[in-house]
Amino acid sequence: MAENNETRTALVVGAGSGIGRATALELAGSGVCVVAADLNAGAVAALSAEHENIVDLGESWNATRHEDCDRLVAAAVARVGHLDTVISTVGWTAITKFLDETPEYWQRIIDVNLMSAIYLSAAAARAMRERGGSIVLTSSEAGTVGTSGEAVYSAAKAAVIGLVKSLAREWARYGIRVNAVAPGITSTPLLVEQGIAGGDHAQGDGDAVLNSILRGVPMRRLGEPSEIADAIAYLAGDGASYITGQTLCVGGGLTMGS
Repeated sequence: MAENNETRTALVVGAGSGIGRATALELAGSGVCVVAADLNAGAVAALSAEHENIVDLGESWNATRHEDCDRLVAAAVARVGHLDTVISTVGWTAITKFLDETPEYWQRIIDVNLMSAIYLSAAAARAMRERGGSIVLTSSEAGTVGTSGEAVYSAAKAAVIGLVKSLAREWARYGIRVNAVAPGITSTPLLVEQGIAGGDHAQGDGDAVLNSILRGVPMRRLGEPSEIADAIAYLAGDGASYITGQTLCVGGGLTMGS
């Protein structure tokens, strides 16, 4: 937590696009000093040019490497003095049939969606345990109900929910809150990459896939990155000061009965 009149600070990992980018802009717009990081250094440089409160460390950071996470948190602290919040929006998936996948694919899914959260959480807690703070990770509604075509991704995101609960119990003594958001289907570049929304549909059936998915969403639309960012900012801030170990689903009602 920021003390007295200190400027609040946050590290947003995965800030180069989608939900991470929206989160960095949301926090910066509310006066938070945001250190932005991403594998895509160029995207962060462009983002930092959009708002004076967004700091670019000038490097590419791979959150699936524990040494990069340690160096990143240390570099962020060196630049801004302390961290009140560390946020991970790192994630990746593809829609494929489980029996068609390879062990290498499974490992990539686990590294990106689970191990990055573990590495970042450990680095963040080491930096925060003297003064407290807030960690917000990104799970998925796939991690609460499972998704056909995303078995290992669903498993990894479910593991993030368990990680959040366990770390919240361990680190409450340090004044560190640990929570997660679980987005539903959201309008991000990943959907375009997968041929589900926007652009040219790789299989020619992207609209049909999207419409099928949206039939399960009571609000009948995609979420916007800014809507997920609002939930992240809430969990990161003082308004959620008595909330820890929780996963907030932000998916238009998709899993409200689960």
